Amino acid sequence: MTKLVEKVFPEIGETLYTAVLENGLKVFLIPKTDFQESCGMLVVNFGSLDNKFTLDKSEKCYEKGIAHFLEHKLFELEDGQDVSELFTNAGANSNAFTTFDKTCFYFSTVDHLNENLDLLQHFVADTAFTDESIEREKSIIGQEIDMYQDDADYRLYQGILENLYPKTALAQDIAGTQESIANISVANLKENHDVFYSPQEMTLLVVGNFDKDDIFKQIQESQKGKNKTAHHLERQELAYESVVPKASVQMEVTQPKLAIGLRGSALSEGESTLRQELALRLFFAMILGWTSRRYQELYESGQIDDSFDFEIEVYQNFQFLIISLDTSVPIAMATNLRQYLSKVAMSSDLEDLSEEHFEIVKKELYGDFFKSLDSIDNLSAQFINHLADEETYLSVPKLLKTLSFEEVLKRGNDFLIQSDATEFTILPK
Repeated sequence: MTKLVEKVFPEIGETLYTAVLENGLKVFLIPKTDFQESCGMLVVNFGSLDNKFTLDKSEKCYEKGIAHFLEHKLFELEDGQDVSELFTNAGANSNAFTTFDKTCFYFSTVDHLNENLDLLQHFVADTAFTDESIEREKSIIGQEIDMYQDDADYRLYQGILENLYPKTALAQDIAGTQESIANISVANLKENHDVFYSPQEMTLLVVGNFDKDDIFKQIQESQKGKNKTAHHLERQELAYESVVPKASVQMEVTQPKLAIGLRGSALSEGESTLRQELALRLFFAMILGWTSRRYQELYESGQIDDSFDFEIEVYQNFQFLIISLDTSVPIAMATNLRQYLSKVAMSSDLEDLSEEHFEIVKKELYGDFFKSLDSIDNLSAQFINHLADEETYLSVPKLLKTLSFEEVLKRGNDFLIQSDATEFTILPK
């Protein structure tokens, strides 16, 4: 009988229970008895990057957007009923999303955790779609793709990714293109479901007000009979083509939008994505965050406004930084920011890169972490981002404590020196 393993985090007052069931399903339980609400998340290791892979020594290639398409279709049961309605009838809010590396189905509820947890585990296990329903879905997803392409902020984000990772799935909308989804078939969807929707490729996270032993027993009961033939699956390595230096498009916007992207290298095998992400967040908060001298100078002079932001994404096979803002002078701002980043890379002897400033931004990151613990939705969403790491999201305070100023400087400067840069601009028509 599989048993739960307890890991206590006394510094934050949290306890995590983990297990790997006999069928391969990974289970994480975070009881929070002072909350009324509970959340269940089922994460599948199947994202937009997984349209090409090797299965039992046989190479497979599917259309872009197939993971997202499958996410949509699993909500339709054999009798045509929408699973979302079943969650609603059971007193829960439910939804799903697909990212680069995962598909996630989730619900939140106050009074009916057991019923909804069973539903969450069961509805993804079967495929009930037909050729007719697939054709209907193509029209719906096609409209979704068009809608996102009309969103200037989304188009800015996608455009900079196209520059950073040309000729890869990262350069495409997670939902695919009109052309790619038109070629998706029932057979394609069932083949991918058979490979990826197996317990070995899935993780179940439950956060909220529950008894850990009762919930774990229920999960084990729900998983009885859910065994699939284990496949030897090899995911395709991400191809690193030369970045596109610059690109622009015209849209119906009142002011130009600028994005600057920096593409880092893949992490070393076994290297913690969470530690790297925290280090880069600290580093770039020091040089670009609202407490930095550079930010204050630009803001007070009116060169930037509240649209200025930066985003850091760290995965095992890729990492990138995106700086985005609205600006009436995109060329000048791009030059300004890129010259500043080059200056930082050449010399760490800058006023913003001080131990005193380091402690300020570290406290801010601590604050963001503890704030996330007060929201079950936020905690769950953050937790699933680093499932492959040895240290989970609950280890953030411990990692922050061990991240020294010198290590953060080194990781930040290494990223700047080794990264490839690009620009993408949206101009008014």
